[in-house]
Amino acid sequence: MNSDAFVELGKAGAPVQNMFVIDCHAHLGQANGFEIIDSSVEGLIRVMDRLGIALTAVASLPACIGGVIKKGNDQIIDAVQRYPSRIFGYMSVNPQYRREALAELNRCLRAGLRGIKVHSLQGTRYHHPAYSLIWEFAAEHNLPILVHGGPQEIEDLEPCFSRYPALRWIIAHAGAAPEREPFIRVALAYPNVFVDPTLSTCPRGMIEYFMAQGLEDKLLWGSDSVFLNAPSQFGRVLFARITTEQKTKILSGNAQKIFTQVSKP
Repeated sequence: MNSDAFVELGKAGAPVQNMFVIDCHAHLGQANGFEIIDSSVEGLIRVMDRLGIALTAVASLPACIGGVIKKGNDQIIDAVQRYPSRIFGYMSVNPQYRREALAELNRCLRAGLRGIKVHSLQGTRYHHPAYSLIWEFAAEHNLPILVHGGPQEIEDLEPCFSRYPALRWIIAHAGAAPEREPFIRVALAYPNVFVDPTLSTCPRGMIEYFMAQGLEDKLLWGSDSVFLNAPSQFGRVLFARITTEQKTKILSGNAQKIFTQVSKP
């Protein structure tokens, strides 16, 4: 496939084929204050099929930003168990409640969830000692961590990147202009840190900018669906003025370093 073929597929609204496309960042469920038309796994699978996405990594919106932990995780468990080859599940807990959080992490791991999603909207900054429970659990079980990211979050997390060198960190929302530099710096400085550019707006040249800054092997693709619109997020890669090899790495190759090496309990 050459770069023109990516563009032609996008223009035609046809799915990408002959490539294991991975969406590293998506959600199920409703978010407080936002009306999501279809927040079901069936709706997500339909969009995946339309775009040619092979695997989507999914967290619960009610669990990671609404504090509805068990019910939210149950929705992800159900999705993974019904679509095990299409859905990769992130678990979410509140680390302030240590005993309950540890029990929930173990329950979700036994049920088939293979990653952890953390969100700073829960009100506890990532440098709080309570989060050590999550980092240590993830390190013990080889679970990637998807982090709601921003400059403050990166500052809080950076000591952990070297403290847990085997952990794979995905820092979300690297496209949040104008503060992209912290994302670029840690992605280049730490072998275990990757970034995804999910953002509700679509600044012109954003993907090209990240490639020019050296993130060819560190940028993942995430849609942030069902919260955001997956086709619009997909299109920014399909139509980017970068090489075919770079598009392939963003949509598939870089994420396969993370999502094909996850151990079972």
